[in-house]
Amino acid sequence: MKRSSGAGQARGKGWLLALALGLLSWVVMGLVLVWSNIERMDTTYFINIAQNTLRERKALKAKLEVERERLISPYELRRKAEEFGMREAKPGQIRRMSSR
Repeated sequence: MKRSSGAGQARGKGWLLALALGLLSWVVMGLVLVWSNIERMDTTYFINIAQNTLRERKALKAKLEVERERLISPYELRRKAEEFGMREAKPGQIRRMSSR
């Protein structure tokens, strides 16, 4: 008795189809893995840029606060007043107004 070659070919084609689908799924998973790593690197890059910007702004704010404190110090105000020819007010020179 001879087996029909149609059934053997169907099994062979089924095995090849399963192999092709398996390889295709491996390729797709590999591409997804590569894509997710690229996205992770992009996100990390932009987070680092934002952190550096924040760090720079905090440093600038601290420097500006130090400069502000220096400019409003009594010594600096006295020096600027002398530079512009100003002096302390005498007791009768100050007028106070009430606000409503």
